[in-house]
Amino acid sequence: MQYPFILDSTLSVLIQSNIHFIISTDILGNINYFNAKSAQQLKLDALKQQNNSKFPNLLSELDRINYRKALLKCMEENAKPQNVHINSIAEVKFQFGIQFIISMIEDESQGPIGFLLIGQELNKPVDHPVDLNKKDALPYEDLKILLSNKQIMVWMLDRNQLCKYANETIYTRFKSSHLQELEKAFLNRFRLSALPETYQTFLKCLNDQKEFSIEINASSVGEQKLWLQMIGIPRIDNNGFFDGFILYGTDISIIHDAANSMKKQTDLISILNKEYTKFKKIASISNQGIIITDTINHITWMNDAVNNIMGYSIKDSLGKQDFQLFCGSETKEEDISAIKISVCDLTSLHKEMLLYHKSGKKVWVELIKEPIYDENNKFCGFFIIVNDIQIKKISEKEIAQQILTLRKMSLITSHEIRHEFTKIMQVTQTIKLQNPDIATYQKLLEEIEKSTERVNKAIFELNDHINFATSNTLSLDAYLNQEIEEIVLIDDDKLVNEMNQMVIRKVHPDIQVKVFDDVDYALSHIISNPDTRRKTFVDLNFPYKSGWFFLDEYQKLSQPGSVILLTSSLQQEDIDYSKQYPFITHYMTKPLNIQQLKELKIQSIHRKQIV
Repeated sequence: MQYPFILDSTLSVLIQSNIHFIISTDILGNINYFNAKSAQQLKLDALKQQNNSKFPNLLSELDRINYRKALLKCMEENAKPQNVHINSIAEVKFQFGIQFIISMIEDESQGPIGFLLIGQELNKPVDHPVDLNKKDALPYEDLKILLSNKQIMVWMLDRNQLCKYANETIYTRFKSSHLQELEKAFLNRFRLSALPETYQTFLKCLNDQKEFSIEINASSVGEQKLWLQMIGIPRIDNNGFFDGFILYGTDISIIHDAANSMKKQTDLISILNKEYTKFKKIASISNQGIIITDTINHITWMNDAVNNIMGYSIKDSLGKQDFQLFCGSETKEEDISAIKISVCDLTSLHKEMLLYHKSGKKVWVELIKEPIYDENNKFCGFFIIVNDIQIKKISEKEIAQQILTLRKMSLITSHEIRHEFTKIMQVTQTIKLQNPDIATYQKLLEEIEKSTERVNKAIFELNDHINFATSNTLSLDAYLNQEIEEIVLIDDDKLVNEMNQMVIRKVHPDIQVKVFDDVDYALSHIISNPDTRRKTFVDLNFPYKSGWFFLDEYQKLSQPGSVILLTSSLQQEDIDYSKQYPFITHYMTKPLNIQQLKELKIQSIHRKQIV
């Protein structure tokens, strides 16, 4: 049987000795360890299968009182180990008894979690306390020592369970009078606050007219709740008949409350562990970077997504401030100040910021920073979310570039072309109004030729700008060169899916491939993972819901990514109809081959392992 607590060298020697009894209990007295000597001499082997066996229940009534008193002294602040004399244990009696040293076992936070008993059998007699079970009538002169003890409450009942005597400790403890404790009034103290089943057990013990011990809840002044260890000893008259009970109780509220407090803490730790495990699982599959800091903004935890977005592992980040890791030369000073202010003022922060990857590459992110508070409204740290918004920023840049191009187009149409057309019109009007000679005609034709050349040049320039502004060429190239995390294949032909996977893995072995032969499942996966950077290949002809159905549903998403049609259809009407979907970048015919895949310029994300 292994000792359940931290074992020092001295205790290890005592456990192995044949001289000392070593027993340990939890805070409620349940035995959780005994050494070989205790097992052999006290016959405790049978207790191994009884998880709820309590050490006090193995003692005689008088020994139990002394043991409880020693425990209470142990529980006092800065109390030293207590000595207690025990005459018998588990019905094994000793000629001169066992002297035990009782010391408290504490956890790391110095909270009581049990008791350690180290005992040695005595070889000479000691002074014994009074015997509580003498067959004398009132006033019980031999009980005077017990009755005067300020720690023990004593009631004396007659054979009808009417209280005939209560000691001074009861009056002091419950702020009651002699009359309030007599007859059956004392039972109300337990009936008012005890659990019904506990109270019924208490009454049954009294009716059985046998020795008993029970833990019961009682009400004190101001309805304060007490836990008492109530011990009942039947009194026998001179003729050998039952004559009533001596009831004595010791206040075990401290022990009981400590046990309840420990149970609550254990339950809370269990709940927190479950919640943390659940949060960690969710955070591990999230595409959003999640960072947790302590109260002085030092990073204490982050998920894998932070490493994917910023390149920093948990080893790189522990103990650092968030802006110390991410900010660089071109990060705006006001953005860094905003982070520091949020830390000082414990306020929320929501900003789009230019930060820096560990490699030095610039990264645009959406930064959300919120203070965390516990159930007592005490500040615990910060919860930070980092979203990659590179594609969004690239799109904004493209739009700005296209607006600039449209302005150039407006200038060409409104000025350059118009100016030359005006000149041509003026020349033709001049020819109509005059009758010029050949030399004049030649001069006018030269002007017309110059103007038409300028118009032609402007038209070519305009055509270039129109192609830029109205096509997906720039956006497409920028997107196709983006790093992606997964490729989604949607085709009802399983053999085609397998062959396509082989082609993809040949070109991109480190990109995850998701395969669906059902449109609804594919949509569900995409909707559940909105932030995953992916390339989607869709077939058009399905037996139930077609690829067109998928495209219609996909278009309803707020920011649908690019889609490639991979179909066997060569019908022009399918090609023309596909152009109404702005997110379709390619119309490709089966089968997919390596050359087609290489031309898409897909780049995979190379994930770094967190050290």
